[in-house]
Amino acid sequence: MRKILFVIAMIFCAVNLSAMNPVAPVFKYFSSLLDETRAELLVGELMRKEFLANVSNNVKVELSPSLTKQMKKLSLNSGRKNLNYEVYVINSDIPDEIPFPGGILFITKGLLSYAKTSEQLDFILARNIMHMVLKNPMRLVKRVGNYPVLLNQLKLPEEKREKHKILIALRDYLGNTGKLEHISADEQALALTDDPEKTRKAAIDMISQFSVSVWPVMPLETVDIPDRINKLKELNLTR
Repeated sequence: MRKILFVIAMIFCAVNLSAMNPVAPVFKYFSSLLDETRAELLVGELMRKEFLANVSNNVKVELSPSLTKQMKKLSLNSGRKNLNYEVYVINSDIPDEIPFPGGILFITKGLLSYAKTSEQLDFILARNIMHMVLKNPMRLVKRVGNYPVLLNQLKLPEEKREKHKILIALRDYLGNTGKLEHISADEQALALTDDPEKTRKAAIDMISQFSVSVWPVMPLETVDIPDRINKLKELNLTR
């Protein structure tokens, strides 16, 4: 009985303390992290649905169980292994990759064709994991000014959402993916792989192919390729 009374007393003390100090700094910090991660997952899912709804009529897009499994495996070495990692393959010859907030990755067959080795494939997946670990996609959503728009749409029932506003936000995001922090994602991705040095060399070989075949065709879309190659070459993993 005394133990029960003690527990009740402690509960009342906790209530009184919370009344005097409604939100402790540590609780507020972790609560904001949870809210931000939840928002990231919801925003990513909203963008995924809108993207699929608009591209599926023109090009084949499929969820890849094998790439999703490999991405989840690589994410175990990251700080964000609990995101909803999914890899969708777009049937397009144009080399491209689009990481969305919350763990969703769209990748083209064109880009996958450059991954001749398992290390090169791991590098592609790992660098996109690092985009998500660094929250680069979410930062980009905020940078282009569409975070409030998407949050407002998420508050509405799905049937009442304004599709044109979501589509505009998606278009703005896709048009600015070149501004993601690609170099830092490249460098930090290596630590997620089984053999970082071997993966580094494989990545240099693969990205160098872009500079020959993609760079002359789409210089604005791949403006950082020379810098990415140089940074990987300069990286010393033995230090």
